[in-house]
Amino acid sequence: MSVGLNPSQFLKNSCVPVALPVKISHQHEPHRVRPGCICEISTKGAKLMKLDGINLGDVLWISRHTRRAKFKVAWIGQPGSELEGKIGVELLEPEKFIWDDELRAKIA
Repeated sequence: MSVGLNPSQFLKNSCVPVALPVKISHQHEPHRVRPGCICEISTKGAKLMKLDGINLGDVLWISRHTRRAKFKVAWIGQPGSELEGKIGVELLEPEKFIWDDELRAKIA
């Protein structure tokens, strides 16, 4: 089940494989920050390596260096699928670009 952007829509966008360490917090617990890793980015969202305690529909703050934006958990890879262990997050603030500047041209 998905909310908003589903895995096939995410994959249709120009995606760039990356390995970016990020900091993640739930919208309702902004001071409880955990490390995470983004494994793919697009103009509409990102693919996050799975973390416990994150559920479909959750709104997360994801930070990279000094930039941060709100994302919504759009899908969670099901066990046994090719997306197992991954979480799709949809960017809720499209005016923000939190990734490294050199990646901007690659996903445009």
